[in-house]
Amino acid sequence: MLLSVLGLLALWLVWRWYREGKEVDNKGQKYVYITGCDTGFGNLLAKHLDRLGFRVIAGCYTEKGEDELKKSASDKLSTVQLDVSDSASVGRATDLIKALVGPQGLWAVVNNAGISVPSAPADWLTIEDFKPMLAVNLCGVIDVTLSVLPLIKMARGRVVNVASVFGRISPFGGPYCVSKYGVEAFNDSLRVNMKPFGVKVACIEPGFFRTNVTDIVILKSSVRKLWDRLPQEVKDDYGPNFLELSLVQLEQRCGQFIDGDLMKVVGCMEHAISALHPRTRYSPGWDAKFFWLPLSYMPTCFSDRVVSPCLTWTCAVAVASLAAVVWYVRDASVVEAFHQKRVFITGCDSGFGNLLAGQLDRRGFHVIAACLTEKGAADLAAAASPRLKTLLMDVTDGASIRRAAEFVSGEVGEQGEPGVAGGLWGLVNNAGRSVPIGPLDWMQLEDFQKVLDVNLTGVIHVTLQFLPLLKKGQGRVVNVASILGRLSIIGGGYCLSKYGVEAFSDSLRRNMQPFGLKVSIIEPGFFKTNVTRLDLIEADLRRLWSRLPEGVRHSYGPAYFDDYVRAQAFSMGILSSPDLSKVTWCMEHALTARYPRTRYSAGWDAKLLWIPLSYLPSFVSDFFVRLLLPSP
Repeated sequence: MLLSVLGLLALWLVWRWYREGKEVDNKGQKYVYITGCDTGFGNLLAKHLDRLGFRVIAGCYTEKGEDELKKSASDKLSTVQLDVSDSASVGRATDLIKALVGPQGLWAVVNNAGISVPSAPADWLTIEDFKPMLAVNLCGVIDVTLSVLPLIKMARGRVVNVASVFGRISPFGGPYCVSKYGVEAFNDSLRVNMKPFGVKVACIEPGFFRTNVTDIVILKSSVRKLWDRLPQEVKDDYGPNFLELSLVQLEQRCGQFIDGDLMKVVGCMEHAISALHPRTRYSPGWDAKFFWLPLSYMPTCFSDRVVSPCLTWTCAVAVASLAAVVWYVRDASVVEAFHQKRVFITGCDSGFGNLLAGQLDRRGFHVIAACLTEKGAADLAAAASPRLKTLLMDVTDGASIRRAAEFVSGEVGEQGEPGVAGGLWGLVNNAGRSVPIGPLDWMQLEDFQKVLDVNLTGVIHVTLQFLPLLKKGQGRVVNVASILGRLSIIGGGYCLSKYGVEAFSDSLRRNMQPFGLKVSIIEPGFFKTNVTRLDLIEADLRRLWSRLPEGVRHSYGPAYFDDYVRAQAFSMGILSSPDLSKVTWCMEHALTARYPRTRYSAGWDAKLLWIPLSYLPSFVSDFFVRLLLPSP
């Protein structure tokens, strides 16, 4: 039996080697657009493809970068000054590309531009630290891709997105991992959306390589600046030696992992562009293949111990015997004195948030429920005890969040927990929206931003604002992600935002563990809430369809819209559960258990369908997703 399996494996490896060795023809007539070509991977790739005969269009951030690249390349290579965080700059670059490529279209776009600082524990940062990196690493990728997607479809070409192995596992705080998780989600949904049009989408997931992104001088300088601006009480939390120890450890780890051979990454990029049958994912670097990727498939309790700076590998070895019994007893243990604990919940007008507020109120908690509308706040207050208090808050409005934090600070300051001055026990980031969703080439950047502002930036902003109160209370953060934070099956900003919530939650959990603050992620399947209301989704889809250029609508066919709506209604009808208590029970357990889980997957579809599917190879999950939706 073993020999048969080994024989089949050998045959598969030979078949894959043969299949992947085939290359496309006429490279000299194919245009490739690369972002971030001033230095690093982008610069090396531009020169490499130019030598292979491709017509390279290199996007550089600076004039100096353009000039130096032109000097070392042939006359066929063109450059364009590009800031991927500026839509006007992206638009100008697209106009130039249209003029260059003409009716044959653009063969490939390589989204390579990116930045890595600031990166630090979450409570060192503000929402303003997250925004610039998300604008470059995530929104820039989306904006550039959407701007040239019609040209890529004309050529039946390639989209190559440079994510990172930290789009799979989030070992440190800051926006970098959040942005790369988002790139993974965008990449997966784009790959599924574009397959019927012959467009292939590949994701590059490098480990540590010696580029500006991993420049130890830049990283250490950024960490020092963040430390210097911290309030003294936060510095005291970490201790006087934390900064120096962290910088030493940062230098040691970079020395252990960093690889100087950038061609390992460039070779993957080239294969994704020139191979007749490119892979869906490439993981260059020994650390990516043998350390980070295997670690990303491990249980969270194991990966947390491995990436923690305070624990050694030996601490990660678990005793297998009696594990189930110990887990059950531990999971059932609850905290005491609910009546002394205050919990702040966002998105309480309806759905999970509304149900959870009433549920915790009946358990004796002091609930502070944030609602978007006055009617939602009034209806909830009328159905609850006098303990429950409501306030109006918009998670996309910084001033609104600050007012809410001041109100909550006053509440917990008056009657904090004994021995914990002014501590907040729980924060539940539940507010969210789903639309617009649909095929990615129906979207504009603003459609993504609407969802990201609520589901991702809102979660980060609220959490950072309330983090000092939560640390004082040694409490809980409960972030509502989705099973679509594991598997990207629909286009639009929803999956991207939930991938980002997963990354933010993982890094926050690891950052806050030394302070006794626990972080849990709720990953519901499909439930009947406003997020899955078919009338709202269909109305927005109709809006997207009606504004599409005639050429795009023609490429999908006249019956596609109606087929898409019917398929979506059928899937939702089968999958959506009306029992919202399955989700609120998970939220309650995360707040009341002495040892809450790091992840809760609510719903039969989450446990039995989506999570197993998320661990399978991409071609399997892609095939299943294509069964759910019609082809153009």
